[in-house]
Amino acid sequence: MKIRTSSLVACALLTLPCAGLAQDITGLATLGYAYSSVSGGRPDVNSLSLDGAGTLGFQNGFSLDLDGALKHANPDRGGNAGVFDIGGVLNYTLYTGPVVGIYLEYASLDSNGLLGRDINATSYGLTGGYDGPLVQAKLFYGGTDATAIVGATSDWTDYGLNVGYTPTTYTTFAAHWMRSDIDSALADTKVTSMGVGTNHDFANGFSVFAGISHMDFAALNIDSTSYGLGVGYDFSQIARVPAQVSLEFARTTIDPVGRNTDVDSIRLGVTIPIGGSTSSAPLNSAASNAMSTRHNALSTFYDNLY
Repeated sequence: MKIRTSSLVACALLTLPCAGLAQDITGLATLGYAYSSVSGGRPDVNSLSLDGAGTLGFQNGFSLDLDGALKHANPDRGGNAGVFDIGGVLNYTLYTGPVVGIYLEYASLDSNGLLGRDINATSYGLTGGYDGPLVQAKLFYGGTDATAIVGATSDWTDYGLNVGYTPTTYTTFAAHWMRSDIDSALADTKVTSMGVGTNHDFANGFSVFAGISHMDFAALNIDSTSYGLGVGYDFSQIARVPAQVSLEFARTTIDPVGRNTDVDSIRLGVTIPIGGSTSSAPLNSAASNAMSTRHNALSTFYDNLY
């Protein structure tokens, strides 16, 4: 499966003249810190993160979803690890709710040897689904050009589904399933990811959020399960401070051949709304990673790690 990245970039550039028509801007930015205890004799890790996600809504039915993450993990000994990814989805929504779009993402992934070599990946493809006030569902199909798990380079075919259910303005449930089929010169493999998350805001400013995700990485015979539970408080309830503070307890269990690795994390976050107010889990949480994922399965795992 091959889609020309240059064609997608050209389509994105064609939307720039519409920027002045933006009617709505909503989003979040989360500044996070995490302390992680890693089993198996590995060093403890201190991590800093900056995540952002938002939507520009236009009068003509178009919208542009943007998101990005920068994460830096500093072990007590050994080399650093990090994640940098950024992406966008250009959507067109019909009046009755159906939506179609194109996406483009870039990710640079460094696990400091935990999952083998570092990976640089550019993902691109098509999306389609339904965006209603109660139910949201979106399919995607695309590809990734990446440095290979085995060999020099590889081509990935990515496909998956995200679904959401919003029974009230204060409660959200969402889930994902996705798969990346990886084709390199030396071997073929696949990565599968699935997860579910929820967020609920209480009237007194407190919120709770939880999420769980599972990844199966066939190339290295690795299973990974990430889950977390957290609470937040919106300071705008007591002061003119548009910020939410959050605390999450999370664990990622990685099960490769011969040994298990548990990464237990305590995550702190400060989330600031961008534009209009939104109800969402902090972007550095397991809940957010399960509810709103990247468009390839391996990037989703790296976002959950620290």
